[in-house]
Amino acid sequence: MHILRCSSLRQWREEYVPLSGVMADFERHDDAPFRVTFSLPIDLPGVLECRFSPGTCVCTSDIKTGHGWFKFMIAKSDGTHHVQRGRQLQLDHGEATLLRGNEPSRNGSPTDFQGIAVVVPQAEFEARSIRPDDAVMRRVSPQREALGLLRSYLRSLGRSGIDRTMAFGVQTATREAVRRHILELAVLAVSWQGMVGESDLGSVAEARLQAAHDYIAAHFRDPGLTIEKVARSQNISARYLRQLLESSGQSYTAVVNELRLQKAFSALSVDRDGRSILDFAMEAGFSDISHFNRLFRARFGDTPSGVRGQRRRPL
Repeated sequence: MHILRCSSLRQWREEYVPLSGVMADFERHDDAPFRVTFSLPIDLPGVLECRFSPGTCVCTSDIKTGHGWFKFMIAKSDGTHHVQRGRQLQLDHGEATLLRGNEPSRNGSPTDFQGIAVVVPQAEFEARSIRPDDAVMRRVSPQREALGLLRSYLRSLGRSGIDRTMAFGVQTATREAVRRHILELAVLAVSWQGMVGESDLGSVAEARLQAAHDYIAAHFRDPGLTIEKVARSQNISARYLRQLLESSGQSYTAVVNELRLQKAFSALSVDRDGRSILDFAMEAGFSDISHFNRLFRARFGDTPSGVRGQRRRPL
């Protein structure tokens, strides 16, 4: 993750602004100490997370990107104020709006505030016959499903990284594919108010798949976890989720078993308490000790007893 921190207005004006090409200044609120942090949470240009101290960021134009782009702003704190084209809008956590990238705007808060900006080229809207100006400075509710999918997708990518192999044994999508998914979800969040459902759009399918993986990773130790429960958590059918997993070369059973086996392996490797193998199996989510032993030996080439206390890394 690339991070840029500014701790003084001088640094902001003399170093950050010339480097970024964004013509902007900052007005402090009640002489509050100036602090700003910019980061690329998924190391992908065009997706920027920012944190500001109390005040207002005054943007006049962008001298690098040109005229044909927009900023899709997602608030990560309450009470952020946005002004553009004579309109005023206050956003709370989870809400979003669209701003023209080449037009003046004011964005700030009397308290510390943060948000995520996704740069969306105008061509992305035009390719879908969407008029983006109709959405400028309009509130996008966090209840809009496409916005929820975009937010969860960004969180998933921020945790796993684009170029890292996921714990489920599948390489994440290429950087260009990820960029396309983010842009498509941003345009969808701006333009579509209904439910996304079980769409066949690549961005929706990938976001659904990532969200399902996150849910499984958080609940795999529950012996009662089923694909139906995972699907319900995403408001999709088990059939659709099964298709998503299969299209990525996975199966639900294989994903859950791998997480449970890795959990048991790690715990057994450092065990010095002499607990029973059944204890480790149950803690990892298995309810059948014989089934656990068979899967463990097939996966690691050794029995749980043989692995115990060896302080080895999972395979």
